[in-house]
Amino acid sequence: MIEIIIYGVGLVLSFYIAWCLGANDAANPTDCAVGSGALSMKKAIILFAIFAALGGILLGPMVMKTVDRGLVDRESLSIEVLTVGSFSACLSAGLWITFCTYRGMPVSTTHSIIGGVIGFGLASSAPLRWNNLYVVAASLVISPLLALILAAGLYILLKNYFKQERTEKSNLVAIYILTFVLVFSCFLMILYQTLGLRIFEAVFIALPASFIFSTVLTFVVRVKYSVFTASNFLYTLLIIGLCFTAFSFGANDMANATGVFVTPTQKITGNPTFITMFLLSLLGSAGVAFGAFTWGYKVLEVTAYKITRLDILNGAAAEYANAIVVFLFTVLPSLFLGFGLPISTTHASVGSIIGVGLVKGLSGVSRGVTGKIIAFWALTIPAVILISMFLFWLISKLVGI
Repeated sequence: MIEIIIYGVGLVLSFYIAWCLGANDAANPTDCAVGSGALSMKKAIILFAIFAALGGILLGPMVMKTVDRGLVDRESLSIEVLTVGSFSACLSAGLWITFCTYRGMPVSTTHSIIGGVIGFGLASSAPLRWNNLYVVAASLVISPLLALILAAGLYILLKNYFKQERTEKSNLVAIYILTFVLVFSCFLMILYQTLGLRIFEAVFIALPASFIFSTVLTFVVRVKYSVFTASNFLYTLLIIGLCFTAFSFGANDMANATGVFVTPTQKITGNPTFITMFLLSLLGSAGVAFGAFTWGYKVLEVTAYKITRLDILNGAAAEYANAIVVFLFTVLPSLFLGFGLPISTTHASVGSIIGVGLVKGLSGVSRGVTGKIIAFWALTIPAVILISMFLFWLISKLVGI
C-alpha cells in the first residue's frame, strides 16, 4: 500500500518536474525569436507550449525508454525500491532546477534527471548500464559543440545567401522546400517509430501529407505579405524554426519529467508500455505548458538578451542549429541503437547562440554571463547525484524499505 501512496505523490512530482522543464527550458526554442525581435515573449511562449506538447506526445516515447530503462537495470528491483528511487530521482532534479531557474540560469534538465537516476541507482546498489551511460555522456558533450559549429556555419551561409539580391519567388521556394523537409521528417518518424508502420507505408503516407502541409503554409505566407521581402523571409524562417525546435524539445525532453515512471506505472496499472508512455506524455505536456506560462520568462531574459546580441539573421542560424542537433540526437540513435539519446536541449541552445556570437569574435559574446552558465552546467550532475542519494536513503529509512 505504501508504494501506491509514494507512486501517487510521485506522479504529482512528475508534473512538478514538467513544470520545471517549461520554466527553465522554454527559453531554448524561443530565445532566438525573442532576442532578435521577431516575436514578443508572450507569442513565442504560446507557440512553444503548443509544439512542445505535440513533440512530447507524438515522439516522446522514443527517449522515455532510455531514461526509464537505459541507465539503470530496473527489472532487478522490487516495486518498493523502484518507486522510492523514481521519486528520489525526480525530487532531486526538481529541487536543483527550481533553484537554478530562480537564479535565471539555463541548466540542463536532462543532466538533472540523469543525475537523479544515477544517484538512486548508486544508493540502491542497482546495476548501472555503463555502456549506455558512456553513450549518453558523450552525447551531452558533443551536442553543444556540434550546435556551436553548426550555428556558426549556418550564419555564414545565410550571410552569403543575402549578399546577392534574391527574388520573391526564390525565397518562397526556399520556404516551401524547408517546410517540406522538416514536416516529412516529423511525419516519417511518427508513423515509423511511434505508430510502428513499415518504412514504405510510412513514406507513402508522409510524402503526400508533407506536400499538402507545405503547399498550404507557403500559400498562407504569400497571402500574409503583399511583398515577400528578405526581412519577411527571415521572420518566417524564425517562426518555422521555433515551432520545429519546440517540437524537437518536446520529443527529447518530455522523458525527463515522465520517463522514470514508465515501469512503475506499467506494473501498477497493468497497461501496455505504449499506452503508459502516451498517458504520461499527456501529463508531462500539461506541466511543461504551465511552467512556460508562469516562470518561462526568467531564463528567457538571460539567453535572449545577455549572451550575445541577436538579430533576425544570426537568430535564424542559431535556431536551426539547435533544432537540427536536438532532432537528430532524438531520432537517429532510435533508428540505429534502438533508443533515443536524452541530450541537453539547453546546452544545444546556448551553444548555438555562442556559435553565432563567436563569428563576430570573442567580443561578440558576454564572457561573464557565459562563464557563470558553464559553472552551473558543471555542478548539475554531481549536485543532483548527491541530493538523489540522500533522498533515497532518507525515504527508505522512513518507509522501512
